[in-house]
Amino acid sequence: MDVLEPVLGHAPEITMSGRTDAGVHARRQTLTFDTSDTVDVERVQRVVNRRLGSDVAALEVRVVDDTFDARHSAIGRRYRYRVLSGPTPDPLLAGRVWWVPEALAVPVMQAAADGFVGEHDFSSFCRRPKTADGTEVSLVRRVREATWRVVDHPLEVADTRLLEFEIEGPAFCHQMVRSITAFCVAVGRGKRSPAEVRAVLAARDRNASVSPAPPDGLTLWDVTYPEGAG
Repeated sequence: MDVLEPVLGHAPEITMSGRTDAGVHARRQTLTFDTSDTVDVERVQRVVNRRLGSDVAALEVRVVDDTFDARHSAIGRRYRYRVLSGPTPDPLLAGRVWWVPEALAVPVMQAAADGFVGEHDFSSFCRRPKTADGTEVSLVRRVREATWRVVDHPLEVADTRLLEFEIEGPAFCHQMVRSITAFCVAVGRGKRSPAEVRAVLAARDRNASVSPAPPDGLTLWDVTYPEGAG
């Protein structure tokens, strides 16, 4: 990470708590790096924030023990996806929501989301990673929570609602959250049915599902670690 080099004297190798595609936002991304020198954490935070500009902010910098790893020590990741449903877009939310011009039926979207809770093979909802030796990577993941709700829309435009999808689990595979979101939206549009979730999961085929939702509306909202970790 080049922004750390001036304060550390070297560019360390960074480990991130979660992967985010281009266009995806993060509220509580966590990263770790190794350094052999004693560092002034306040100076590190100050230099990083000055060099990164306004798009990214280091909220906290602290020294952790050698056993702590931003990715592997995490026990939970929570994502939020926002959808603006209705005929009128909101320019103030551009780049932060997926605008869907149609009215969406939230109860059936929640019924679809309920079908994803539990441990499943999410091959139909993930981009399968390529490995150097060609071995197949498991895409079995556990979803502990998946909830749709209507939230306050700052402009209060008639016939337009701001929806929020929150999903939480120990880990997610590539494009999984965006693909689940897109399937739920297809259900809300009346193009798919909540009853299809089980069959699509069982198919373990990316073509059985729908294309992922745009990255704009997605935020890595929180990452949790065991109490006392670090």
